Amino acid sequence: MSAYLLLGRTAQRRGLTLSAYSAIACTSAALFLLPVPALFRASYLDYPPEVFGYVLLSALLPQLVGHTAINWCVRWVSPTIVTIAILAEPIISTTLGVWIFGEIPSVKVILGAIVVLVGIAIAVTKRQPTSL
Repeated sequence: MSAYLLLGRTAQRRGLTLSAYSAIACTSAALFLLPVPALFRASYLDYPPEVFGYVLLSALLPQLVGHTAINWCVRWVSPTIVTIAILAEPIISTTLGVWIFGEIPSVKVILGAIVVLVGIAIAVTKRQPTSL
């Protein structure tokens, strides 16, 4: 992920637009993943129609919107900070799971979240300036 963010930052600073970079990244990922079902001898089409709707939603919301936002951030914010902020993603997802689905995480998950949040806070507040 760090290499991806550094490459994205460099490409954008050299003049590649955010939309062009996102299109290249998403297309490359799709082409790379296209043969995976065949490798596992799985069907591409033998699923209920709602599965394709969920696949489309997961492509549009977290991938297209989320990754494009991350790529926008990396142009203006240090890739180190962006990478550290990404560590909060599972914590945010867990919180949404509590609010939306009523799923209560285990004590271990809560303790892990606290450790990650403390680590993020330390990294962001004690970070030395870089020349990136």
